[in-house]
Amino acid sequence: MNDLSEKYRLQVKKYLELENVSILTGAGTSFHLGAPVIRTIPQKLKDLCKDEISTYFEVDADPSYEDLFNCLQADRYIKEKKGVCVCDINKSIAKMQKWLFENCNTQKTEIHNLHKENAKLIRNRYHYHEMLIKKLLQRPNNLKRANLFTTNYDMAFDYALDNLGVHYINGFMGVHNRCFRPEVYDYDLYYPGNSVTGKVHRAEKVLRYFKIHGSLSWLSTEPSVSNTYGIKEIPLNDEFQPDENKEIMIYPCVSKKSFTLDLPYSELFRQFSQTINQPQSVLICIGYSFYDEHINDIIKQALSIPSFTLIIANYSSTIDKESEIEKLKALGDKRIIILKQQNTEISTFIGFVENVMPDLYEEEENEFIVETVRKLYSQGPTITANMEDSGNEPQ
Repeated sequence: MNDLSEKYRLQVKKYLELENVSILTGAGTSFHLGAPVIRTIPQKLKDLCKDEISTYFEVDADPSYEDLFNCLQADRYIKEKKGVCVCDINKSIAKMQKWLFENCNTQKTEIHNLHKENAKLIRNRYHYHEMLIKKLLQRPNNLKRANLFTTNYDMAFDYALDNLGVHYINGFMGVHNRCFRPEVYDYDLYYPGNSVTGKVHRAEKVLRYFKIHGSLSWLSTEPSVSNTYGIKEIPLNDEFQPDENKEIMIYPCVSKKSFTLDLPYSELFRQFSQTINQPQSVLICIGYSFYDEHINDIIKQALSIPSFTLIIANYSSTIDKESEIEKLKALGDKRIIILKQQNTEISTFIGFVENVMPDLYEEEENEFIVETVRKLYSQGPTITANMEDSGNEPQ
């Protein structure tokens, strides 16, 4: 661990002890798993959707996945209002969703070439997702639950949470018929569960989890008495494939704020705003490139609160002076901590989890050891320095 990693690690440790801690993850946290970055349309999908692209864009245009999806959704909405058949549009949307489903299924994607030799990923492809969750759950149990927000549709964090046996509150209720019920976010878990009197304790392995752009596992269904929002969470398996009758609930409309007015996205964004706008809050952004206007607006609003802190870890091989991250950096606000973007050891997801995100249990153990040594020997500072030189410093 270098001096820069140590500096950031100590800063993050301090902020993890605040009352309100939230993490926002973006595409950068699934990059190493081989999931595609869909700000541009990959060539294979371009070939698949050449008719749709030529319908909505100029010949030399290079639209993003979001741009094309937005056009299809908007065109469908207008034609439905006019009573015009939208069968062809539904087929196009299903085609795009099927491609996304197949290429973002992290159970089947190939580990990125840069990380193919990573022994930890070979043993467990969700190693770093699990590592982040375990470190996040080490916060003292008397503090508010940590919040994990993600813009990703993939299931990487879902699988990691299941692997760890962590109970996550994700806005859905039910077992065989899991439906979206936002009131679930106000629930918590205590034990012993069979006690009606006396003292109860809050369960430790619990996390609040928000997929604010939707999920590959969310299916749009007809609203009913038991499912008023018409959104169902399903298990992913080889038998399921999205089609015209099974449309997955995803929100790839990063520049279209109007789409967030619809459920469930309006509720998820409300939860995000309410969570980070509380006093003594920190938001740690990992692998999020600040391309979503609506999310950025909420973060900027939170910056009006004096006790709010924003920490950004997003690797970039080149620095764009016009990017939102650079604009935030230019503000010169001490509450905005931007990890050096071109440093892979701290600004990538793997680098952040390994070198910056502190292990609070190890921190506490090492602090006790250092304090004991100081009490035993009058030359404590010298011994402490020797411990640091020998590599026994808290990691």
